[in-house]
Amino acid sequence: MSDSYAQLLAGANQAVADTAAGLAGDPQRPSYHLMTAANWINDPNGPVYHDGYWHMFFQHNPYIADFGPMGWGHARSRDLAHWEHCPVAIMPTPGGYDGAGCWSGSVVIQDGLPHMMYSGVADMTLWSVEDDIPPSDRQRIPQGYYDEFLLEIDQETQCIATSRDGMMTWEKHQANPVIPATPAGLDLIGFRDPFLWKEEDGRWYMLLGSGIKGAGGVALLYRSADLIEWEYLNPLYIGDPAESGINWECPNFLDLGAKQMLVVSPHGRPVHWLGDYVDHRFTPDGSPKRLDWGDVFYAPNSLLDPAGRWLMWGWMREARPRDQYAAAGWASCLTLPREISLDDAGGLNVKPAEEMKQLRSGMLMDEFVDLDANEARTLDLTGDRLDISLNVNHHDCQQFGIQFRRSPDGRQFTELRYNYATHTLRLDREHSSDTAEVTRDPCECELVLGRGETLKLTIYLDNSVIEIYANDRVSMASRIYPNLDSAQGIRLYTGGGSASIDATVWQMSSIWQDEN
Repeated sequence: MSDSYAQLLAGANQAVADTAAGLAGDPQRPSYHLMTAANWINDPNGPVYHDGYWHMFFQHNPYIADFGPMGWGHARSRDLAHWEHCPVAIMPTPGGYDGAGCWSGSVVIQDGLPHMMYSGVADMTLWSVEDDIPPSDRQRIPQGYYDEFLLEIDQETQCIATSRDGMMTWEKHQANPVIPATPAGLDLIGFRDPFLWKEEDGRWYMLLGSGIKGAGGVALLYRSADLIEWEYLNPLYIGDPAESGINWECPNFLDLGAKQMLVVSPHGRPVHWLGDYVDHRFTPDGSPKRLDWGDVFYAPNSLLDPAGRWLMWGWMREARPRDQYAAAGWASCLTLPREISLDDAGGLNVKPAEEMKQLRSGMLMDEFVDLDANEARTLDLTGDRLDISLNVNHHDCQQFGIQFRRSPDGRQFTELRYNYATHTLRLDREHSSDTAEVTRDPCECELVLGRGETLKLTIYLDNSVIEIYANDRVSMASRIYPNLDSAQGIRLYTGGGSASIDATVWQMSSIWQDEN
């Protein structure tokens, strides 16, 4: 490592520390969701378990709470629940093949040594949409930011780095970029975000997100024996642009046993297919389906853990204006780890990892609540960092709802309700905040309950973060920004009939040991 690059890393870490010193007490900042100590985070990168630690890396601008040339931040955990911040892993080398960004990728263990595979961006231009620029192939910044900026990217290559000290420092490989150009004969839009796995032949396989002009989004499949020399095989799968966009980011490929699962982020809501993988090609069972039904989930990354579970994290972006989060000194976080599997009927299951129960610090409620027709009841508890579990036996009600982060006068609240007639689960944020310009649009999805099936809801509140899981098959990630100190209450209600609710509420502790 050169002295100049070491000084660059030291400066990045100092910038994070300087900003972090002033962030304590921010009522919107989550405490049990994984994030940077300060400034900007987006895509989760390279989740890996090695030598007794879970490691998570992520796209990170250590200097300001805004999008920019990316490095990789780093955190690690002994138990998947409690985490510690680590030094910035890598940063762009000025003037080099990754001079404008070390973008998303994977970390794998080869011959006992951690290897990081990432996309290097040599040149990047951020354009205001108000600029007078002609139509072009400029790509938009991922979900949520494309209303304000356009992004032109040049010279995307694939690069590698290794660590010999428990992933605390990384050395960029002298052979970089190990994939210096796109496959011959393909007219591509984008070329990034390597996702790696090893097959029975002992070789590494890798997907890169891209798009073929005039065809649609594509996941490009490569193969290597040593992570240095790569052979392009073929498109794993080419999507229909009407269903999944013209180019893809952050492809994931999960072997779920009976089926394989392809996940992509098409500059909008991430989607997935279940299907079959034969002769290095993927054949989906049908059209793509949404992976999460909230409005802030993007760029998921996945890990097959030592117990054989697939765990997935996603980026939870902000839902407030740029000037607000830039002034706050931090932006965004990651979801809780989610277990991804198939149910007995071959459908997709998604639920929070069991380790999240370790964050419960005190039970606030564990009782049955019987509600008559059209009855509402305010629970005798408050909180903004909660784990709420509800099993709803609806009897004859037409709707069941919960209001949380509710002020005593009902002026401010967020509402989740299920309509038994339309089989819809809806998150309503219309009254969630008085703060100007924060997003209040509803989130909604279909949830068809089987005959006699109980509605099972798990709701995680973490200051401005909401994660909702329903019946182990629907997830919904969103953000709210209550600005009343009194908006801490919970209220249950029914519409059109009665219900019995088995309700359990836990206080949640911080994942950062020094904050509890």
